Amino acid sequence: MDRNYMESVWYAFKQVYDKGLVYRGTKIMPFSTACNTVLSNFEAGSNYKEVPDPAIIVTFPIAGEQNDTFVAWTTTPWTLPSNLALAVNPKLDYVRWQDTATSKIYICMKSRLDYVLKQCKVKGHTVLEEFKGEVLVGKRYEPLFNFFAERANDGCFQVLGANFVTSDTGTGIVHCAPGFGEDDYATCVANGIVQPGHAPVPIDQDGKFTEAVSTYKGVYIKDADKTII
Repeated sequence: MDRNYMESVWYAFKQVYDKGLVYRGTKIMPFSTACNTVLSNFEAGSNYKEVPDPAIIVTFPIAGEQNDTFVAWTTTPWTLPSNLALAVNPKLDYVRWQDTATSKIYICMKSRLDYVLKQCKVKGHTVLEEFKGEVLVGKRYEPLFNFFAERANDGCFQVLGANFVTSDTGTGIVHCAPGFGEDDYATCVANGIVQPGHAPVPIDQDGKFTEAVSTYKGVYIKDADKTII
């Protein structure tokens, strides 16, 4: 609370401002729905707790393909109504495979195939094709929900290339909800399907869905997980 110190900070800030280096932007931040406020990473980390987050595998039908679907993975089912894109790693290997019991065809990362087969209890399969992730970039898919269907006109609901997609978890195809994930937001903005500051965030400061996601309006996001799944 030293006045000279405070004024020195304002002085330094003004120098930065005068040089045109200060701007208004948008950033994904931790948020407390109990306190109705943004938290710093330190504040969020200082109250670390282990809580159950359901990891689920979700299929997204490929637009124009009668039998092919992407196999994506997420630990935040409540963000699925806000899905705008899928992300793959362009440099890693992916496979197109068929479930011999159902004849349905799926696409996932090659190194994650065993995980997918185990989690989905697939008893028999045949690998039909192998290729790099870059082959998938630009392909369109059908969204799970229609709450933001009009955003298809902006280029949403397509596969984007992203280096943050790794081979150590999930299916190698990541569901992106740019209003809630830092990597998701950066990737969608970089690809021009979301304008800075205009990612959909259909929840209020209490963490409850708004009218934008009418099916779950008024439901707390974590309470909605089971219903959304």
